[in-house]
Amino acid sequence: MIDINYILSQYPGAKLYQDGFEVSLAKHNGAAGKIVPAVQEKKWGGEAWLVYTDKYALKMLYISQGHRLSLQRHQKKEETWQVAKGRAEITLGSQKFVASPGDVIHVAPGTVHRLAAPNGDVEILEVSSPELWDLERIEDDYHRKQYEGKTF
Repeated sequence: MIDINYILSQYPGAKLYQDGFEVSLAKHNGAAGKIVPAVQEKKWGGEAWLVYTDKYALKMLYISQGHRLSLQRHQKKEETWQVAKGRAEITLGSQKFVASPGDVIHVAPGTVHRLAAPNGDVEILEVSSPELWDLERIEDDYHRKQYEGKTF
């Protein structure tokens, strides 16, 4: 089980936010230099927003064993994942498969998708287009509502 303190220990000085915080709070000002990541605690584990700009977002997702993200899709947001640790169960449309460390998966806008960690903790590096608020939950184990945050 991934503990929020484990995630925070990976990013000294990171700011901690609860699930559903306003995305604009983590937006980088675009200046060159050292970045302070934003760590967000999630029901399924947590995520570290390494950088969030007008052009792209880079996050590390930490999924606890036995948990999974919502079945979801995005109208505009485009994502690419690389499995860093563990074996992730991936749902892409009607496909379901297991991805191992080093595997890279692309999620085009409009694709129904889900990440799961049925057999051990999983860490995923995610780079995406910047529309982090663009989320339609189709199914959610934690009964969360649709995201209603503002874009900026």
